[in-house]
Amino acid sequence: MMRKMKWFLLSVLVAFGGVIVQAADLEQSSVLQGKVLTVVQPGAVVKEGDVIASVDSLVGAVPAVRASADGVVKEVLIHPGDTIEKQTVVAVIETKE
Repeated sequence: MMRKMKWFLLSVLVAFGGVIVQAADLEQSSVLQGKVLTVVQPGAVVKEGDVIASVDSLVGAVPAVRASADGVVKEVLIHPGDTIEKQTVVAVIETKE
């Protein structure tokens, strides 16, 4: 009886284990301050390390925010022309864990 129960539980885990996917929303914060030049659009697919927003500097546009995980940009909280400070939340990325 116990052996059948173990096989049943194992088969349930195998059958549904790959189907259960959790999504998480990650806030993306700036590491630089300045005037926003570019920003990704909501719905954009990003990979870890992709530039989310850039700001103006003495040498031109520099990345102020990079994606911390793979996902889809769910919300953008800034616009080109805005001035942001360090640690400003600029976007939310929806990831699948």
